[in-house]
Parts: sequence; structure tokens; C-alpha cells
Amino acid sequence: MISQLITVIGFIAMSFSADASSISEEPKFSQPDSRSWVVMVTQPDCSFCVRLEKEILQPLRASGEFRGKIRFTTVDIGIATPLTDFDGTKTTTVAFASRYEGFGTPTLLFLSPRGDPLAPPKYGVPDIVDFYAYEIEETIRNLPPAN
Repeated sequence: MISQLITVIGFIAMSFSADASSISEEPKFSQPDSRSWVVMVTQPDCSFCVRLEKEILQPLRASGEFRGKIRFTTVDIGIATPLTDFDGTKTTTVAFASRYEGFGTPTLLFLSPRGDPLAPPKYGVPDIVDFYAYEIEETIRNLPPAN
């Protein structure tokens, strides 16, 4: 009984300690690429960010439907770390997110390869994610093609 309880507690701890950025691509905004970006603005200990990653973004990436169209990444605003912007200039993760109105976490940004907003940001995660997952998927599906 105790060994089963320890196993369950270990599994729960592993699922909550997952780094939301561990599965997505490093943000290399200044590298030329024809794919648009879906950027999740996150911060440490954001349980809603972990939920969005696990329940919506991971399945979208795993489907492969958007592989040639979209790059997924995260920008952590917990600490203002250096980041190279789309034009090659140096900025911070906080300044980058603020420019696109990514003040809270999680926020999803839909950006062109040049950094232009392609759709309004999506904020938070509702209690029922099924409809939200569909809404995000449709937003990505309807993004204009990158030129």
C-alpha cells in the first residue's frame, strides 16, 4: 500500500514539475524561416501554462498537421532574460511579451515570421479546454500564409 502511494506521489510530482518549454522549439526569432510562430508566454510555477501545454499544445504538435506552417515556442517572463528579436536586436523576454500584450500567463501569441501579429492574443485557460483547444486549432488553421 505504501509503495503504491509513493509511486502515485512520484508520478504527480513529475507531472507538475514538467518545464512548459521543454518540448517546444527554442525561440530563434531572427533566423530566416517561412513558418509563423505560436508563442506561449509563461513563467515558472504557472499551473495553467503546464495545463495549456499538456492538454492543447502538445497534442497539436503531435498531430503533425501544422509542422510545415507553424513553430511553437515559449517566452518565460518570470525573469527578464536576454532574447534576440525578429530584427536581430537584443531585448528581454519581458519586453518582448509586453510589446505583444503578453502580460499574463499563459498568453498565446500568433506571429508571422517577421514578428507581425496574425491574430489577437489568447489569454488564460478556461475550465473546459475542449472548446478552447478547438478555438486555438482553428485560429492556427486560419492564419494567413507567410510570404
